[in-house]
Amino acid sequence: MKYQNEMYEAITSYIFIIAPFILLLVVKSSMGEYSDILLSGDWSIANSMIYSSAIISIKRATDNSNQDLNKERINLYITQCILMSLISACFYVVMLISPNLYIGLAQIVLFFYASLFHIRNTRATYRLNKDSN
Repeated sequence: MKYQNEMYEAITSYIFIIAPFILLLVVKSSMGEYSDILLSGDWSIANSMIYSSAIISIKRATDNSNQDLNKERINLYITQCILMSLISACFYVVMLISPNLYIGLAQIVLFFYASLFHIRNTRATYRLNKDSN
């Protein structure tokens, strides 16, 4: 049951992330502008937002947790989030300066990775918040 509630929490928050991209896919596809889907920098902006929000949520959850947590591991996790956010921002800048299909595909792959990361992060914060109550 705990696993199920974690997934509900993760999926609920993920719906707000994925909804604009579903709209982007529908609109661009209906207009026949398929390359615009790949060349949109929105994917990288979303990636950066996912990682940035992860920093806030994990920091808040660890601050409120009653558990004895490994601070070094938490710091590494936050550093990884910052790094991935910066990488996503770099992809966005490259897409603005010199858009191409390879970078477009790469940022979409990174978006799927960020999506999985979001689900994992939401589940972790859910557990930390549950344990602190």
